[in-house]
Amino acid sequence: MHVFSLNGNETDYLYREIFSDESYIPPRGWDVPAKPVILDIGANIGLFTLFAMERWPDAKVFAFEPAPDVFDALRRNTGHLPHAHAHNVALGDEDQTRELTYYPNYTMMSGFDADPEVDRGLASAFITSAADSLDGELRDEFIIAAEELVDDCLSERQLVRCDVQRVETFAGRAGIDRIDFLKVDVEGFELRVLQGIGDGLWPAVRNAAIEVADRDGALQEVLSLLEGHGMSTSVRQAAEYRTSDLHTVFAWRVG
Repeated sequence: MHVFSLNGNETDYLYREIFSDESYIPPRGWDVPAKPVILDIGANIGLFTLFAMERWPDAKVFAFEPAPDVFDALRRNTGHLPHAHAHNVALGDEDQTRELTYYPNYTMMSGFDADPEVDRGLASAFITSAADSLDGELRDEFIIAAEELVDDCLSERQLVRCDVQRVETFAGRAGIDRIDFLKVDVEGFELRVLQGIGDGLWPAVRNAAIEVADRDGALQEVLSLLEGHGMSTSVRQAAEYRTSDLHTVFAWRVG
């Protein structure tokens, strides 16, 4: 696979997470129609959109990425696909314009509620888990070098003005009357995305995979919101994030 990339190491990680580990696919799989409507919210450079189009060739995928530089890579990677639609906008709980903290050297950590110290802690948890297979001095050297690299990546950041739309606002304008698969990976903004779906659209959401940072009870709020709208849920935490607050919530509608 050849893709337009901003940071090679980051792209390798995303490819492994999405294509190799299938982190957005639960053990039970997804029950979707032959031509599903998929929302890729927090698309980054579009690897999940490419994965979805490979798995469901007749899918219609709407991909959302607010950071202009990252969106340009998303557009380049998916523009040749007739049923993939890239949008340089964020989805949330209000129609507004707001500032995004953008890390050009660590784009997948960019977000509206980004905090360098919190982001550094999450990266450190991943690094420590990744080093578990190493021994003694080599492990220590690896952790020190990796954390120095993370510090460098997070030290450069920019504030970028972005348009935000409620999910139901976008759906109404785009003529979307069902969401067969909702994927959300938005670095702490996930609850606001779900709050923007609106009561009228919720019954049309069939499946969801949501990355949740469990800060201030966010995980329970997300579960309560999904279950309150009639969806069954399960939670998985990747082994490399077992010492962090990061989880993946799967939700599906029965019947």
